[in-house]
Amino acid sequence: MNRKVIVTGGAGVIGLAICRRLLAGGWEPVAADLEPAVGAVDPVEHGAGVRTVVMDVSDRSSVEDAFAAVLEQGELLVGIVNCAGILRDSFLGELDEAQLELMFQVNIAGMARVTDVGAPYLRDGSAIVNVGSLTGHFARFTGASVYGATKAGVAAYTRYLANELAPRGIRVNNVAPGVIRAPMSPSMARVSGGEDVSASYAMLRRIGEPHEVAEAVEFLLSERASFITAQTLLVDGGVVAW
Repeated sequence: MNRKVIVTGGAGVIGLAICRRLLAGGWEPVAADLEPAVGAVDPVEHGAGVRTVVMDVSDRSSVEDAFAAVLEQGELLVGIVNCAGILRDSFLGELDEAQLELMFQVNIAGMARVTDVGAPYLRDGSAIVNVGSLTGHFARFTGASVYGATKAGVAAYTRYLANELAPRGIRVNNVAPGVIRAPMSPSMARVSGGEDVSASYAMLRRIGEPHEVAEAVEFLLSERASFITAQTLLVDGGVVAW
């Protein structure tokens, strides 16, 4: 049976780790991302069998074209992973209107756009996993207020979407990573204080690895999570609980 899963943001560090985990688990991941990002991914590094498609989640036409490009007539998906997201710092007095709009367009509206287009392609009984963030539940990263608001919105969107899709047996959950090892953008470095500071917030006294997020995503997509829906799974090393 077809086990095709669309992974938005699939050329990013976490998105790529999710694609690799899914591929290893016998799924058929399709990495959807902006053209420059997709083009920059070495096919060998991406892993044989991972298809890529250009998708700009802020543009509905681009989303529609991407779904049409990867699905044959009548073909259905078994999952969508909404991993596309951007972080821009938003310190009070320094708010950039264009960056404010972009965060909402990608992190919230983009997720809704992808799901709105993709839901008719989902097989009944399949699953959606949204990728949120620790910042939607934790307020100590100064300058991340708008980003955190978008990620808190992801948790709420997940619950509402789970309710709407439950009659079709489609489960919807949210994985909220903490700080994950990856090249830090300037914005991430400014709001988090860097890896050492971020690690100090966690019970486990370290930051996470991309594959640890990918494992959680794959679990929630799978039948092993068949009675789990509308939940947020924090993959944060214990930050929020501490």
